[in-house]
Amino acid sequence: MSEFGLTNEERRCLKLWFRQAIAEVEREKATAELIRWFGESEGPGHRSQTSRRRTRRVMQSPHNRDSILV
Repeated sequence: MSEFGLTNEERRCLKLWFRQAIAEVEREKATAELIRWFGESEGPGHRSQTSRRRTRRVMQSPHNRDSILV
């Protein structure tokens, strides 16, 4: 036992708990800093603008055009 009356197992558990708490605080600080630099993200439902395929100018599909020319 240590001078505070804790067993080695209790001291090890406290060390692990404090490490986890410190890591969580550091993660929150880093997240806040990134949000401050880059702003809020748009969330999972929003995506950046992507190119879209153009619609055909001719309403007939290509296989129908060939049969007309015959």
